[in-house]
Amino acid sequence: MTEPITARIDGRKLSLFEGEALRVSLPLDEGGRHHLVVADGASAGHVVAALECCPGVGVLPDDGGLLGAMTVAENFTLALRYDADPDDDPRDWERDLEAALRLCGLSPDRIAMLGRERPMNLERIERWIVGFARCLLRPPELLVIDRIFAGLARRQADTLIAVEAIYHRRHPFRPTLFIDLDSHELPMLPDCRSLTEIAETAENP
Repeated sequence: MTEPITARIDGRKLSLFEGEALRVSLPLDEGGRHHLVVADGASAGHVVAALECCPGVGVLPDDGGLLGAMTVAENFTLALRYDADPDDDPRDWERDLEAALRLCGLSPDRIAMLGRERPMNLERIERWIVGFARCLLRPPELLVIDRIFAGLARRQADTLIAVEAIYHRRHPFRPTLFIDLDSHELPMLPDCRSLTEIAETAENP
């Protein structure tokens, strides 16, 4: 019988449990990459649902997590101006956003066009990069990267790993947790501090 997945934060540490068994323990102030490999999509969904309940955890799905009915510019205005001081100059965010997208490898011409695009019309990798740029500007305590490698060629996966490395340079004390489905084609994460496998389908409590 499978066990439910739960997560909690105590002090500066996040703990993920399968039933009563501690499966993952992550310090929240030491940075680095961590990898959690699960048996199937159902398990991944239960893990993500448990982590999302923890304050300070941000999940970046494979589609970038942007609202499809809004333009990219509207998505960023909503995310970056939320809880901001109304007296702040909004152009500061625009400048920071452009810099983040350029760090992610997008050209100035492409960045200039992106604002009017709707995420649903972007290619999958570009949608993810745009969502990732938002995390660069508003980093969570723990960034959970949910199943980005499924269905990608090795070169595409390597591209996203290289983009994700920017996060650690910008936020060296903010950890990331990659959640992936078990597969012989999974790329190796460079400088990965921990690898955990949950072999059987996990359940929500």
